[in-house]
Amino acid sequence: MGLSLVLTACTGNGNSDNGVDESILEHTSTEALAAMVRTDGAPGEPTGTLRIGSWISNGSFDPVAITVIQGQNLHPAYDPLFQINDKYEPLPWLVASWEEPTATSARLTLREDVVFHDGTPFNAEAVKVNLERAAATTTSPNANMYTSIESVTVESEFVALVEFERPYPDFYYNMATPAGMMVSPAAIAQGKDLSREPAGSGGWLWKGDEFAEGSKQVYTANPGYWNPDAVKVSRVEINIYTDPAARLNAYTSGQIDMMTYVPDANKALVETQGSRVFSDLSIATTVVIMDRAGTVVPAFGDPRVRQAIGLLIDRDGFNVAVLGRSGYPAGGFSSPATPWYDESLNQRALDIERARQLLTEAGYPDGFSFQFPSTTSIAPAVVAVQQMLAAGGITMNIVDLPPSEYTAAQRKGEYPASYLIPTAVDIDQWWTRTVSNNGPLNPFKLTDLEDLEKRYVDSLALPTAERAPILKELQAEVINRGVIFPLSLRSRIAAAKEQVVATQQPVLAPEDWALRPHYLWLTR
Repeated sequence: MGLSLVLTACTGNGNSDNGVDESILEHTSTEALAAMVRTDGAPGEPTGTLRIGSWISNGSFDPVAITVIQGQNLHPAYDPLFQINDKYEPLPWLVASWEEPTATSARLTLREDVVFHDGTPFNAEAVKVNLERAAATTTSPNANMYTSIESVTVESEFVALVEFERPYPDFYYNMATPAGMMVSPAAIAQGKDLSREPAGSGGWLWKGDEFAEGSKQVYTANPGYWNPDAVKVSRVEINIYTDPAARLNAYTSGQIDMMTYVPDANKALVETQGSRVFSDLSIATTVVIMDRAGTVVPAFGDPRVRQAIGLLIDRDGFNVAVLGRSGYPAGGFSSPATPWYDESLNQRALDIERARQLLTEAGYPDGFSFQFPSTTSIAPAVVAVQQMLAAGGITMNIVDLPPSEYTAAQRKGEYPASYLIPTAVDIDQWWTRTVSNNGPLNPFKLTDLEDLEKRYVDSLALPTAERAPILKELQAEVINRGVIFPLSLRSRIAAAKEQVVATQQPVLAPEDWALRPHYLWLTR
């Protein structure tokens, strides 16, 4: 992809109409998921093998130690507290019902028939052990999902009261992700090495003798599962294909039944007869500057340099060259389907001349250089960013990493800036995980956003209509300060062969890159 492909995609100041298809704002997954429902011919007992092509290995089987994305490989073995529907609403799972006694608490009434794979019963004590363990694990990539949890009280065997330090509006959403997966308390007490094998209560049992590190994971139906109607396949095989071309080939040649993370450029290749595609505009693509104190790269300590980087971002060009016009080049971080979307941010435009002026004022008329991480799934996007910055004289040296190491490298502060894909539909997750000084992505221990954090925390007690203006202001302010820059909103895309059907609408949560295996079966 040449530089001209990115920068000459626009005219004038970078705000031209590049034929954005407004239909991408529709959540097409809803229709595709509904079309999968088929009960006639469904097996009475689990049968067949569901073959999934995953784009990332998990590196650990401990839900606390993995990212939300890596957690897609663990859904067969673990149960989260909740599931979530296509409207981003929580559904009962391990939690049968819930209520909110106060604005800072949630009372969870649990199922009474759940047993972990090691024979340990699931109860309120298990919830307490899990959530308190998670809250104490500050190195977790999901640490932001636990930090608001102040205490867990066992009110009775199957009732737990979770109290928060402050209002926690997306607690249920978060507990429907891998962050809410429950681990056997016995395994925790015994110090079981969860990095090497799971200890959950899920619908399928892990087959350690068939495990191939970074290549294959196998699960077989759990005969004692509390929800037998959800287990329709006897075997789930997760095959790891970190190379997008290899994953696509495995899908199109019939080696796998489901493909996780379909790159935008490959969407048309899987939209063929005999295939279903699930596409939602629920992801933001961004560049974040983590070394804003200039610890590793002194230039990043100057706000004028960071502002210059923002002016070198060509959102329209990125959408054309990287996303094939399938994205939505919004100037903020929220989907238009949410209350947090701010159309006024779309007026921010490419301005190379002003960027060069700012760099000169900051003492970098000839630019500077820095390292920037990449991995197979995001390589085209990272190259595009490199080319954009080069137009301002900035040299971005790309360092390729294995997918399983990419996020960990960011948390460790190994790179001063990075490409991130936060959620575009949960503003609280966007703030607490991706932006906040208190989140897991502040390896340089910055305190530059303390005033914005107070604004965010104060907003938590407000209704959505009153919160929206504040969250819009926060989006604008982090761009102004050179913290994080939007490239484009993009779709989370997955695919499944038409022979993959379900007895009820399957689960595809906003941050899932593949269908969860529950209720799925195969017609072949």
